[in-house]
Amino acid sequence: MTSSQSGRHEKLLINGSLCDASDGTTYRNIGPATGQSIGVTPDATSADFEAAVAGARHAFDHTDWSTDPATRVAAIRQLHTALLNHVDDLTEITIAEVGATRMACSNVQVVSPLEILPFYADLAENFKWNTSLGHADTLGGRAHRWIEREAVGVVAAISPWNVPNQINLAKVVPALAAGCTVVLKPAPQTPWTALALGRIINDHTDIPPGVVNVVSSSEPSAGEYLTSDPRIDMISFTGSTATGRVVMKAAAESVTRVFLELGGKSAMIALDDLDDFGGAAATAVFGLATVCGQGCALVTRLLFPRSRYDEGLDTVASMMSHTRPGDPSDPATMLGPLISQSQVDSVDRYVRLAVSDGARIVCGGRRPDPALPGFFYEPTLIADVDNSMQVAREEIFGPVLVAIPYDSDDHAVEIANDSIYGLSGAVFGADEARATALARRVRTGTMSINGGVWYGPDVPFGGFKQSGVGKEMGVAGLEEYLETRSFARPVD
Repeated sequence: MTSSQSGRHEKLLINGSLCDASDGTTYRNIGPATGQSIGVTPDATSADFEAAVAGARHAFDHTDWSTDPATRVAAIRQLHTALLNHVDDLTEITIAEVGATRMACSNVQVVSPLEILPFYADLAENFKWNTSLGHADTLGGRAHRWIEREAVGVVAAISPWNVPNQINLAKVVPALAAGCTVVLKPAPQTPWTALALGRIINDHTDIPPGVVNVVSSSEPSAGEYLTSDPRIDMISFTGSTATGRVVMKAAAESVTRVFLELGGKSAMIALDDLDDFGGAAATAVFGLATVCGQGCALVTRLLFPRSRYDEGLDTVASMMSHTRPGDPSDPATMLGPLISQSQVDSVDRYVRLAVSDGARIVCGGRRPDPALPGFFYEPTLIADVDNSMQVAREEIFGPVLVAIPYDSDDHAVEIANDSIYGLSGAVFGADEARATALARRVRTGTMSINGGVWYGPDVPFGGFKQSGVGKEMGVAGLEEYLETRSFARPVD
């Protein structure tokens, strides 16, 4: 496997300038499919973060970006056109640094996220920024009251490595539509997708200097430059629940607004009235393959009726046998690599732990044989799992599904809800009314019934419990970046 991106050197975007780190340092970007360097990335210093925040603050406070919706709408549409013209480049970057398959890039990894831009351009163009509440008799006499919606301010957007194009755009675009300015910090493992976005904004749009800044760093803790800066008005973070807690604590020091999209351990319930479990199994296995199990909203706990448990296992295992890891640049590959060797080791530890706890590996459970050169792991199904086991409670973030038997509809709901997470889920059943009623009892932010796909730029996404705070995308995703102000004046 080779990367066509070898030697690429993207640059930071700070206050309208594409630049290297202020001290000239870089770090190697490692390609997951090969385990080898594919190029270098600017390793931003504290001075670079300082300049990025200062640029965003100035653009918000001293330009008309935040008060001119028409300019923002035109800029977002301009960016959409530019990104469409760069799909091929973004695809090659995403294959190289994320390890995403070419198949995944044709949908969730690159192409589908571009739908976010026209949605928010249209929404901002038609949004009711001011709302009259009419006249009312008040303690001070008759008054006219109205509400105005305005941008929250400077946003620190901190994104993860699993679906970076999707999440970068889901943060940056609604923030821009609202009138905010942004400092985007990508994950150290996948900087180029964000830096390429910055380059395209700089070279192909009229978005003013400082409105969007993109700063990459090799240090996972570099986000602290943003979460502790009092000039930041809002933090939008996607990542692990553990890191989300740290972000929330940092924000509490200055009572900074937060949006948090965190972990998940979502359940898929296959009901006993199904003729077969093919549709349920396909949803779980295809979702797993799309991002190599590195997706917070994937269904990774499979709940089958105890009387048909073995049938469920056989169906899933059969589908997994046709989902082999391989070169992500090959259009035929369905399952790419994990992001890093440390992630491979983490996944393998969970699998070994499950066995030591009494679970059984139905298929997979190891690195591919013969070994591939990068960070690959076989799609894995673990059976005889109890919901109290660590593999049923913690987010593995790899190509691993655990199967749990249940005895009744009530028991299935009890298992599904017995989690610190509540991000997503799925229910499959022949009786749609029964399946829908059961789905409503599972405490999650999104839910698929009989394979229905909820994903779209118009659909709010966010979870219950420790899966996060707030919503991303949809109208709610714009409102996350808005403040509401109330006014009144006397009426003669």
